[in-house]
Amino acid sequence: MLDALFAAGASDAWLTPILMKKGRPAHTLSVLCRADTEPQVRVAVFATTSTIGMRVVPVTKVALERTTSSVAVLGGRVGVKVALSGGRAVNVSVEYEDVAALAAELDLPVKEVLRAATAAAEAAYRVR
Repeated sequence: MLDALFAAGASDAWLTPILMKKGRPAHTLSVLCRADTEPQVRVAVFATTSTIGMRVVPVTKVALERTTSSVAVLGGRVGVKVALSGGRAVNVSVEYEDVAALAAELDLPVKEVLRAATAAAEAAYRVR
């Protein structure tokens, strides 16, 4: 179901377990999408779930400027997203798929490569 929502244009989608009246277990489906993809996402929700209605709540998003780069780590390279505020790097996020691939190549735990890549990215961009 989530794959169908992403294919329809959802930016993100997730399920949250809840209890309905009389203690019945259920899930709340939450979907974020741009206004121009809402019609297709709505069709996908009705086609892939048992719901007969949904609440639509417009939201706004504030995002920092971002750039992409890569850092050298453990003999490989890992992609990095750098978030900027006022021209200064305030956060870095390493690409998990790159980390997992390098970990598999080096036969190391993912958490070890993730830790090294994050430290390398923070040092390279002087994130505090």
